[in-house]
Amino acid sequence: MKEKIETELKFSVKNPMRLFKELSKVIKKPPKVFYVLDEIYGAGGGYKEEKIRKRTVFHSGKVKIIYEKTKWLGGKIKKVKEKKINGFAKQLKLENSYEKIRFFYKVRDYDICIDFYPIGVFLEIEGDTTRIKEIARKLGFSLEDNIKENIDFYYRKKYGDKNDHWRFGNF
Repeated sequence: MKEKIETELKFSVKNPMRLFKELSKVIKKPPKVFYVLDEIYGAGGGYKEEKIRKRTVFHSGKVKIIYEKTKWLGGKIKKVKEKKINGFAKQLKLENSYEKIRFFYKVRDYDICIDFYPIGVFLEIEGDTTRIKEIARKLGFSLEDNIKENIDFYYRKKYGDKNDHWRFGNF
C-alpha cells in the first residue's frame, strides 16, 4: 500500500490540436495512449469524502485493473494504491463511472495527461507545484483558469445529476 499526495492543475481545453502542437515544443517523445474506464464508489457524502476508484486501463492489447482509495484535498489528491480491495462493494455504492481516452506524457519531474471525456477535453499536469505552474504557462494556460474541483464535481456543476455514467455513446 503506497500513499501519495499529488499536486495537480486541471484545465478545460478548447483547442486540443493547438495543445498537442505546443506540447511537441516542450516534450519530444510521443505520448502513451490509453482507454480508461473509472468506476467511483462512495458512501454518498459528496466529492470530498474518501472514495474507491476501480480503474480499468486498456493499453497495447492488455487490460489492467487498478484500485485506489482517493481523497480530494482541493487541488491536491491523496491516492493509496491497493492490489485488491475486498468487500468494498458491500459498504459503498457505485456513484458514477466514466470513460476517457488518455494521452499520457511522462517527464522526469512531472506528468501531463490530456483526457478526452464524453463531456470535453481536459489537461492535467501533476508534479512539483512550481514546475507544473511553469509548464501550464508555457502551454498557454492561465493559472486563474485552473479547475479546483475534481472531474465529477465539474460534470455535475455543468450538466446536473441526470447521467452519472458517462459513455461516448450517450452524449
